[in-house]
Amino acid sequence: YRLMERYPEALQDFDLAIQLDPKYTWAIANRGDTYRLMERYPEALQDFNLAIQLYPKDTWAIANRGEIYRLMKQYPEALQDFNLAIQLDPKYTWAIAGRGETYLILKKYNQAIEDLSQAIDLDSGDWLFYIRALAYQALNQTETAKGDLEKAIQLAQQQYEKEPKNWNNTFNLAIYNLAAQYHQPATTLYEYALVNGATSDNIHEAIRDLNDFLTIFPDHVEAQSMRLLLQSSV
Repeated sequence: YRLMERYPEALQDFDLAIQLDPKYTWAIANRGDTYRLMERYPEALQDFNLAIQLYPKDTWAIANRGEIYRLMKQYPEALQDFNLAIQLDPKYTWAIAGRGETYLILKKYNQAIEDLSQAIDLDSGDWLFYIRALAYQALNQTETAKGDLEKAIQLAQQQYEKEPKNWNNTFNLAIYNLAAQYHQPATTLYEYALVNGATSDNIHEAIRDLNDFLTIFPDHVEAQSMRLLLQSSV
C-alpha cells in the first residue's frame, strides 16, 4: 500500500501490526516513513523516536530521523542524527550524503563538498554530483561545478532514455539541466512529467528540491518559474 501511494490503507495495516506487536520496530519505522511521505513530519518523528528507542543502533531509522529533522528545518538535530548514523556505519552513503545536503543548506559549502566527495567515492550517483555542483557554484568554482553537472546529466539522461516515466529521475534530470543553465530542456522535462502522469508525491518532491535550490540561489528566475508551474499542478 505504501509503495502504491495508498497511504491511509498503509497506515491502517501498520497500526494493526503495531497493535499486535508494540515492539515491532520495522513496522513502527515504516509507519514513520509513510508519515514522512504524507508530509506529516511530527508523527513521523514520533515513530522514528520510538523505533530508535527500541533499537538504538538502527542506522536506517537514525538517518531517516535526520532526514525528518532536515525537512522540518531543524538542522542541528539533523546533523546530530547523521553524525550518529555515520559513526555506527562509516560507509553509510545515504547518511553521508544527507549530512552533505544539510551542510549545503546551512551554506557550509566546504564541509558539504567533503561529505559529498566521500559519498561519490562510495556510490557515484547522479544526485550526489548535482548536490556537490551546487556547493561548487556557491563558491564560484564554475568550471568544477560544470563538470559535476555534466556528469549528473549524463547519468540521469541514460536512465531517462531507458525509462522516461521514472518520474523521480525525470524531475532530477530537469533540475540538473536547470542548474546548468539549460533552461529549455529543463522546462520540457518538467512539462513532460506533468502531462504524462507524474504522481503528486513525485511533484511534491520536485517542489522540495526546487525550494532547496532557491535557498542557495534565491534570485534564479527560471527555478522560481518552474516551482510556480509545479505548484499550480497540485
